[in-house]
Amino acid sequence: MKILKNKKAIVGLEAAIILIAFVIIAAAFSFMVVNQGLFATERGKTVIQEGLKQASTPLTIDGTIFARTSEDGKNVTVVVVPLRAFGVKYVAMWQNETVVTLKVGEEAWANVYYGVMYDANTPTQTYDPSGKQFDTFVGFNFTGGKAVNGTYTEADLITGAALAISNSNGDESLDAAEKGFLIVTLELANAAPVRTQVSVEVRLEKTAPLSIEFTIPESMPPGTYVPV
Repeated sequence: MKILKNKKAIVGLEAAIILIAFVIIAAAFSFMVVNQGLFATERGKTVIQEGLKQASTPLTIDGTIFARTSEDGKNVTVVVVPLRAFGVKYVAMWQNETVVTLKVGEEAWANVYYGVMYDANTPTQTYDPSGKQFDTFVGFNFTGGKAVNGTYTEADLITGAALAISNSNGDESLDAAEKGFLIVTLELANAAPVRTQVSVEVRLEKTAPLSIEFTIPESMPPGTYVPV
């Protein structure tokens, strides 16, 4: 008596096993490819966003730049630049992350920024210049590691820059709903004479700088603020 063997069934089972193995491998490979593609897309998005951030600045000039003339009208000792956050919720203006480069004629300073201005009467609070005349706070000084407001006195000015934030919430960031005034002061030895080119560059962390350039007017009334 002969026993019949169904070789076709065995071959079919082996083929099915191999096919299933191929399907599993293909599925795993497809998942890896899709996962890598999603990672690459997300990474590319992050790089593009970072590039756009570094190519633009979140600060913009918001109004007229004013310069204060010396008592004889021959020089400028204070420059007030109105600033506002643009396209972002807030801009961090901390002293250790912000650089203000200043050039007056042939003289230049790598960094004159002393940070956000604090209240001389309450050193733990930032100074709010709302409703106050410039001369009541632009004569700031650097005390206790902070820039604090001070009354304008020509002989006591320092060469430096500080940010006064109007309607501030108390931190060292310029929010979209706030308005900042970058106060740049020049001691008499560094005062800007008439027809002098002045350049101010504000560089924040990981962004393009905000560059401001203007020329001191040829004729100015003494002891007052003039637009430039």
